[in-house]
Amino acid sequence: MKEKVLITGYNGSLAKRLTSCLQDKYSIIYLSSSKKSVNNKDIFYWNLQSKYIDENVFSNCQHIIHLSGYNIINRWSKKNKDKMYSSRIHAANLLFEKCKEHSINLKTFISASAMGYYGFGAEKDVDETSPAGKDWLANLVVDWEAAANQFKEIGARIVNLRISLMMDKNSGFLKVTMLPLRFGITSIFLPSNLTYSWIHIDDLSRFILYSLDNKEISGPYNMASPKRQTQYEVIKEIRSCVFKYALIFPIPIFVMRIVLGNRSQLIMGGLYLKVDKLLNSGFKLNHSTISSFLLNK
Repeated sequence: MKEKVLITGYNGSLAKRLTSCLQDKYSIIYLSSSKKSVNNKDIFYWNLQSKYIDENVFSNCQHIIHLSGYNIINRWSKKNKDKMYSSRIHAANLLFEKCKEHSINLKTFISASAMGYYGFGAEKDVDETSPAGKDWLANLVVDWEAAANQFKEIGARIVNLRISLMMDKNSGFLKVTMLPLRFGITSIFLPSNLTYSWIHIDDLSRFILYSLDNKEISGPYNMASPKRQTQYEVIKEIRSCVFKYALIFPIPIFVMRIVLGNRSQLIMGGLYLKVDKLLNSGFKLNHSTISSFLLNK
């Protein structure tokens, strides 16, 4: 009989990709905050405001993968910051409370986290032992991981995925970047020599499966390609795969600060995530270069 995995963040691109990765080995159920998605068969309803979770999800549940989170690229208003925090930390707290209430013997709790743990605004190399940053986003990620770590109290093994820029043709950064390239233009943000750490969505999904299967995987893991690349090198490699004659227009970062405010930190780059712990775990990345997936039809 397949072990049961509960995934939050049903409508996210990672949750959808993860389904195809896990479905042969695990029985998968989901939590969704949208009643339109609920079918009471494998998709169940939860509501953070009312602290409600359909109790059926806990029946024979051995693993939880917590991916829910209001998109951090949305405007950083106080209301949105509260939603970003609540959808990650309060959501994990609610899961923990319900697991304790129902005496769930959870084997594994895997949580999305972010490279924002290390802070933004400086170019530096970081590994999993590097200190947390001091900005608002770093504080959010610290609390996010603390909410995950409390599951140790009920005997669960904890894995925190410090995810870098996630590459996926169908969503996020890559989708937005590829669209104008097809029309012969793209842009970079100055200074363009800052390091861009990224990981392909398939490698991220495969590592989550690897984490479920291997009990020695625990704690925080930097999720990134080991190749050191600047923003300019990343954009050039994407261009070479899509339309090599496209023009690259530089945009001063102060323009993006005017448009995005503090969110401009998310696109500036600077952090190089060292992945020795990831590679030493025995996991093999399929996509250490951008061309490895953009040229793979």
